[in-house]
Amino acid sequence: MHTRWAGICCAAAVLGRVGTASAVTLYDAMGFESPAFSVGALDGQDGWTGGSLGGGVVPLVVTAPDPVLGQQAVRMEVGDAFEDTSLMDHDVILPSVAGQIVTVSFDIYRPAPAGGKLAQNLWWFWWDAGEPAAGLQWDIGETWPFGETPGAASAITVFDQYANLTLVWDFQQMKAFSWYNGALVDNGLPISGITELTGWALLLSHDGEAGTGGSIAFIDNLRITAVPEPASLVPAAAGALALIRRRRSR
Repeated sequence: MHTRWAGICCAAAVLGRVGTASAVTLYDAMGFESPAFSVGALDGQDGWTGGSLGGGVVPLVVTAPDPVLGQQAVRMEVGDAFEDTSLMDHDVILPSVAGQIVTVSFDIYRPAPAGGKLAQNLWWFWWDAGEPAAGLQWDIGETWPFGETPGAASAITVFDQYANLTLVWDFQQMKAFSWYNGALVDNGLPISGITELTGWALLLSHDGEAGTGGSIAFIDNLRITAVPEPASLVPAAAGALALIRRRRSR
């Protein structure tokens, strides 16, 4: 089989297993919609922590005319000084990743920079150690779903419209996969050193020199799920079968 086709089939098989097994929701922002979220500072809403440094702005829940999917989204913004930051993060509790297939999916809107300025770096990462645990949209106009991990690939950043980012950590195969705007980017990167997952963060950071421009990012539809290893599904399946048998015997 051609190597590229084999890789696509492998990635499709991962999504197939994710889709057919019973996924456990670790966190779902539900589109940052009302009534769970109200317009204003994200900090303190539905377990989120929001913060800023320098000329960064604390993440805000916003409505139109800001770009949103549905009615609301989160706006992150930094000024034009080095190390201006805007941060949002949330607890995610998975004490052991063994045998799990973990998926993180969210939508990003980046306004196109004007006048030769840069779209400053947008990072996303697990709080926890290991690889691959972080990725970014780099100011050179590329999206690296798994960042600086050896072997990681990239895609051209989409501007002025929402684009979806989907990251999959398959702890059964110990491989990671990513998709940007529906296209496969990383196909089976080795996973190492990740034993638990405790939190997820997004950070907009002015990493260029002063004068390279402020930057904005909008985040929507964040969802984190895990599919248990097949062995852990056996007791549930056995219980369901026993229930069916009891009902048939009545």
